[in-house]
Amino acid sequence: MGDDATDPELLARANAGDAAAFEALVKRHAASLLRFATHMCGGETPGQDAAQDALLSAWRAAGGFRGEASVKTWLFQLAANACRRRHRRKEPEAAEVDDAARNVPVDAPPPDAVVASRELGATLARALAALPPESREVLFLRDVEGLSGDETAVALGLTLPAMKSRLHRARLELKSRVEAELGHGLREELS
Repeated sequence: MGDDATDPELLARANAGDAAAFEALVKRHAASLLRFATHMCGGETPGQDAAQDALLSAWRAAGGFRGEASVKTWLFQLAANACRRRHRRKEPEAAEVDDAARNVPVDAPPPDAVVASRELGATLARALAALPPESREVLFLRDVEGLSGDETAVALGLTLPAMKSRLHRARLELKSRVEAELGHGLREELS
């Protein structure tokens, strides 16, 4: 039931008390929400808590969804707000290095290239963790989760031009931090 229903249909059913419809909605979006919250809250445990808070808020506020954005965007907005509340209560810890940055492909390159790739991945993760939360969230939503510019702006409560400006500054700051840690430009590292 619910797997072929649209997100707004599932949310409307959830608002009417249909727990199975809400469960289908959660199954559809939980992985990306958890990924986002883990990065934004600086670790797996606080990310899980924030994602759970966001989903609880969604369950409670299902009737308040106005449809001005997609349900997925609304859920990201709830997760971003949950992470912001956590940041206000406590300074964020350094983000855990993403295991995906450490995975070696099946047709593995030479060991020195693997080490260099892992080091670059770890450097990127540390630089991303050091960014202010508003920079991390715009980068993650736009560049990792692949939300459109409009969806990202709505999820963050910004106008499209403000989101684009924040994204540009965040990308420049991330690049600068990575290059500072590497001691040279990224082009040298990637060639």
